[in-house]
Amino acid sequence: MLTYSAHGHVAARPTEKPWVLLLLCFVWLWPGILGHTPWKPDEPYITAVVQGFISGGHWLLPTVDGQPYLESAPLYYWVAAGLAQLLSPWLLPVHDAARLATPLFMALALAFAGGIGRELVGRRHGRSVVMILIGCLGLIVTGHEMNAVVAGFAGFAAALYAMVLSLRAPALAGALLGAASVVVFLSTNLVQLLLVWSVALLLPAFASWRNKRYAITLLMALLFAAPLLLVWPWALHKNYPLVFAQWWQAYALGPLRGFGNVGLFHELGYYPKLVLWYAWPAWPLAAWALWKNRRYELPMLQLPLLSFAVLLLLLTFSSNTHTEDAMPLLLPLAVLGAVELDSLRRGAAAFLNWFGLMAFGFFALLVWLGWVAMNFGWPARLAARVEYFSPYYEPQFSWLTLSLALLASGLWVWAVTRRHLRGRQAITNWAAGLTLLWGLLLTLWLPFLDAAKSYQPVVQAMVKAMPAGDQCVAVDARHMIARVSWPYYSGLHLKAVAPEEAIPCNLQLLVGERDAVPVLPGWQLRWHGSRPRDKHEVYYLLQREPAAAS
Repeated sequence: MLTYSAHGHVAARPTEKPWVLLLLCFVWLWPGILGHTPWKPDEPYITAVVQGFISGGHWLLPTVDGQPYLESAPLYYWVAAGLAQLLSPWLLPVHDAARLATPLFMALALAFAGGIGRELVGRRHGRSVVMILIGCLGLIVTGHEMNAVVAGFAGFAAALYAMVLSLRAPALAGALLGAASVVVFLSTNLVQLLLVWSVALLLPAFASWRNKRYAITLLMALLFAAPLLLVWPWALHKNYPLVFAQWWQAYALGPLRGFGNVGLFHELGYYPKLVLWYAWPAWPLAAWALWKNRRYELPMLQLPLLSFAVLLLLLTFSSNTHTEDAMPLLLPLAVLGAVELDSLRRGAAAFLNWFGLMAFGFFALLVWLGWVAMNFGWPARLAARVEYFSPYYEPQFSWLTLSLALLASGLWVWAVTRRHLRGRQAITNWAAGLTLLWGLLLTLWLPFLDAAKSYQPVVQAMVKAMPAGDQCVAVDARHMIARVSWPYYSGLHLKAVAPEEAIPCNLQLLVGERDAVPVLPGWQLRWHGSRPRDKHEVYYLLQREPAAAS
């Protein structure tokens, strides 16, 4: 193993049983995966892509309502569609079955992250990396939604693990690095692949990777990956040359857009400021490791520092400011944070534990109080606010949900009240607290959140307001969210119309601002509606006046 220590100390003896930490990881994976409709920003579109695949569409080309959807390469969509085809409709709805791809890829990412910690930092440090990672605030949302970035994150973790593994098993590491490269490219774009190989090719600048074994790893990875990397672009070019040209010109470089219009630079301080909350508590632990351990010739510092620097440089050059693009930054920070976790001062560990206890305890109590208000009407003022934010919600009670929430709350209280805390226990308690809060939100509040975020009530209300027998509704072709939501929830396929094209239907659906009813000559308002508290996406159904129709 590439295991080094600046102090020569033996890894601290853990107090947590491995099966307890595995159980915590398993529990972390699942809240929010099942039981709700597709939520913005990405899930409605990915669900539409999955539906297109399983209803007979060409698996080379992801499409949304017949139009190419090229935001990411198709690996995540393929896996999601395979799960949907296997499990839907007999066991799960299409969106729930497709969303299972997320815990699958996140489980792989956590497994490889643990492998990096074990190989690079030392025995028992794999679990430290994983605990720091699942405790990061930025991972909790993206790591539980239908999003292709989680597949790329798994590929990136596998690639870093292969680089660490190279000096112990170069052949296996080469095959894994090649496979990881394919996963990264087929989940994201060319720039993310370039990022992986930038780290791989820069590592020989350090003596630990400047040897024959690492050269074998790189050569095998290239031989393994090169032909597989060309399969999808070549097949897309052969079958859909115009779509391939569109992908190459506008999407191939991901955060830099495409070769036809490379997007460079944004607010330069965006991602450093984002990391302050997104990577909490990984970055303070990483900073402690760098301050405590200043021997930068150690591989356990070199690999995460190099990968973090390359990632941050790429994000700085990009024109995008999307939080999910910062997701790979969490991995090197978590590895760095594990290096000196056992030497974290007792006062710092106690503060982290106290801060987690106060924050997660307070918000967990709010979740419980909100659940009581939304289902039993007490306290009355809070119940009124609940109804204000989610008027479509109907009170419902589940003994199973209540039992699981009570059990999770009790276990968390037991965990955070233990004595003699050190770094490992503090970060485990933090991860448990974040898991508890997310779990309570996505169990007790899931029906409430779904009623507020789903398009289903809006679609059903509009369909009821339509005149009997008239199923032709026109919509601006640019309003893609309407074009995917209405067929999914009602079976009504909207007629997409270009901005200057004549309206072919007696009904048209417009999207506008609240309190700004569109006035068109020859058309009258028949219905309007929106998701609760959504001021900028209000739907207006207009009907052609009889005189205009004749």
